[in-house]
Amino acid sequence: MLSSLKRFSLSEVTGERLKILEFYQEYGEKATLKAFGVNRKTVWVWRKRLKQGRNQLSSLIPSSTKPKTTRRMEVDLRIVEYIKSLRETYYRLGKRKIKFLVDELL
Repeated sequence: MLSSLKRFSLSEVTGERLKILEFYQEYGEKATLKAFGVNRKTVWVWRKRLKQGRNQLSSLIPSSTKPKTTRRMEVDLRIVEYIKSLRETYYRLGKRKIKFLVDELL
């Protein structure tokens, strides 16, 4: 159920979350889990966000799940340039042979 909410606009998602919160208050945890597939922990997170947002629906808009830090490439630029020159000169050279040549270079 939760993954299917990504297909809707933000106003539809917030409305659905509000409906789930109201259902949870009226019928409880087991019924909410069975009807919507939303567990207690998720409901409590939504309730907390709604309370902190002073009961505004905009506080139920899903936030980004992108990591704050991502890995950076740690390959020396000279190696990258060497591989590019090998690929341009010998375009049929496979990755196993290039690996062997790069290992000899180092």
